[in-house]
Amino acid sequence: MADEAKAKGNAAFSSGDFNAAVTHFTEAINLAPTNHVLYSNRSAAYASLNKYSEALADAKKTVEVKPDWGKGYSRLGAAHVGLGQYSDAISAYKRGLEIDPNNEALKSGLADAQAGAARSRAGAPPMNPFGDAFSGPEMWAKLTADPSTRAFLQQPDFVKMMQEIQTNPSNLNLYLKDQRVMQALGVLLNVKLRGAGGSGG
Repeated sequence: MADEAKAKGNAAFSSGDFNAAVTHFTEAINLAPTNHVLYSNRSAAYASLNKYSEALADAKKTVEVKPDWGKGYSRLGAAHVGLGQYSDAISAYKRGLEIDPNNEALKSGLADAQAGAARSRAGAPPMNPFGDAFSGPEMWAKLTADPSTRAFLQQPDFVKMMQEIQTNPSNLNLYLKDQRVMQALGVLLNVKLRGAGGSGG
């Protein structure tokens, strides 16, 4: 059953096993090739593996199957950003906002894509998407605003880790085993790490 494979994929995504998530979502797609949510979820899993070309292909399929679903354009924009294609990302996010004007992920994604486009025009060296998430005062504002991470800011060891990651984003790899850092990463990247974004199907 496609639903069973989808559930396994969501569980694998939640536990951070993105390769397994891709496998399960692929199995589900083979059983239900017109289900847009499956392509969307597999796109998210590919993006989590930094396989942005594959993420883009699935995002394109998502909006092809379900052109009136805002979340699909969020996947499309994220894949374009991952590939450094900021103008395409901006177009995707704007198209999504025409359909779903109150979608916070689309609004945030559009702002990130516009910032990336401005950086690339300025000739700044491209940063990895994770590193970008930790730059500037916006990081602290996002973590304070989100109820799932607000309490962490009262914990000195967490604050110290985040400051070190801000100083050198490559330090992120040292702290990925800390669930608080993973939670913060999810908030900063607009990814719900506990589920593969299966809502809507």
